[in-house]
Amino acid sequence: MSPGILLLLILGFLLRIWGIGFGLPGLYHADEPNVVNRALAYATGDFNPHYFKIPPLVSYVLFIVYGIYYLVARSLGIVGGVKEFENFFFSDPSSFYLIGRVIMGVLPATATIYALYRMGERAFSKDLALLSSFLLATNFLHVRDSHYIYLDMPLLLILVSAFGSIFGVLEKRGRKSYVTFGILMGTAVATKYNGVFIIVPFLAAHLFANRFKPTSLLQPCLWGAILIAGVVFGVLNPYSWLRFGAFSKDLVAMRSFTGPQGSLHHLTYSLAGSFDLPLLFLALAGVVRSFTMQDSKRLCIALFVLAYYGVLCVRSQPYDRYVLPLIPFLCFFAADTLIQIRKRWAWSVKTLALVTLAVSLPMLARVYLSNRIFAREDVRDVARHWIEENIPEGSPIALDTPFFMPRLKPTLAQLATKLHEAQSEKGGVRDAKIKKIGHLIEQAWRTSSRRFELYFLRTNPEDEFLFARPYLPYELESVKQLGIHYVIVARIKEGSPPSEFYEALSRRGTLIARFSPYKNPSQQEAVDRLPLTGGPFLWRELWSRERNGQTIEIYHV
Repeated sequence: MSPGILLLLILGFLLRIWGIGFGLPGLYHADEPNVVNRALAYATGDFNPHYFKIPPLVSYVLFIVYGIYYLVARSLGIVGGVKEFENFFFSDPSSFYLIGRVIMGVLPATATIYALYRMGERAFSKDLALLSSFLLATNFLHVRDSHYIYLDMPLLLILVSAFGSIFGVLEKRGRKSYVTFGILMGTAVATKYNGVFIIVPFLAAHLFANRFKPTSLLQPCLWGAILIAGVVFGVLNPYSWLRFGAFSKDLVAMRSFTGPQGSLHHLTYSLAGSFDLPLLFLALAGVVRSFTMQDSKRLCIALFVLAYYGVLCVRSQPYDRYVLPLIPFLCFFAADTLIQIRKRWAWSVKTLALVTLAVSLPMLARVYLSNRIFAREDVRDVARHWIEENIPEGSPIALDTPFFMPRLKPTLAQLATKLHEAQSEKGGVRDAKIKKIGHLIEQAWRTSSRRFELYFLRTNPEDEFLFARPYLPYELESVKQLGIHYVIVARIKEGSPPSEFYEALSRRGTLIARFSPYKNPSQQEAVDRLPLTGGPFLWRELWSRERNGQTIEIYHV
């Protein structure tokens, strides 16, 4: 391994490990518990995920990782058995989330930097490989989302690795390239369904290699690769066919969460925020230029970029993370453009390095601001400390959107009610819920931590996200009828909480505390109109913030 790529791997790892413990043990990423809880639920012996809107492969891998963690903890005397290990998680899940973030975020993200380097070095040049890897190592969206336990970083590693076999198909290296691609494609789709679009550059490579002969679409090696991909997907996600009805139902239901985003949204929001304009311009120039060159390898990469972006325009969600599969390849094209400019203008290596640093500075600034926010205490924790010190224990409290609220502990009576509700449920996570609530009840008897009677304001009674019950409508009279004297709301955006409720609360209640994540306390609402699922994204959000989270207001009614 050359010193250059070794230094880039160290840099990439350090940028991704900085702030890795953000929000713990509060669990302030909306999607992480969905993966971790399912991984731990497999310990009951039921490996049916009972949920197919995301594939279960990542949670299966985490289950194995947590199994190793259990064996190590037991051998070291940290836990004495399974029951203690469960209580260890329920008492403080921080170590489980840290392990998950490293295994599913930091490590595959860092490995993707190396995979991109190897792709560039083998197929193009060492200079292009190093420059591409530097841009990926410092890419803001890639760094930020490397802090999360989710499907994206393992998927990106597989997608970049798949181009080795795609180029093998292009160069007619034999059946091994087709077999390898089939294995990687099946693994990609089992990791995240949008991995299926890696088939576009594969088909292009196959057609290029066979000079677009009509009979090339009938070749056994082509269909063999697709068959292998299907088999690998079925092996890694066995309940997709063992419970095909539930699997297909969830896939159909996913359509309700996606829709047309237009041709410019992900370009002007997601990609512009990931790269900033100078680098994005260079990347797009590289994509366009690939269609003017007689280079089928560059063209295969460009076809993936265009095909995937086209899908995002037609059916996706508006969130920035949806462009993540494009990031490594756009880094490649930005580096390719810089290399071509260097050749045309006869730049020295020093000049190329300075220009690269100059166009990367806005992105590096975003990385610094994001990691600094991750490393600081979340505004939800700041609010929780104040509540526990200033509001009488046992007080009824009405809480706004649970995800943006401080993590307060319910009373023993409410825990008993939740236990009864969990016992009447059906499904794969029922037993895990019962165990967790049972432990919380034991903990409530043993400890003297402050607890409150919690109620959750909701516009949709059917929304059971985060097990947020009992619920209340956004009506001040309903709050008062239950004798609730404290209401906590999050100022997320205009109209949230519902404007009529907030106006009544402001008029008839007394604001007793406000906790802002912003440098300027007078700023109450987020600039970004999209919900905050993890860390902030827009430049103005990053620059204006001291902490993660949204403005929290506490009213006495």
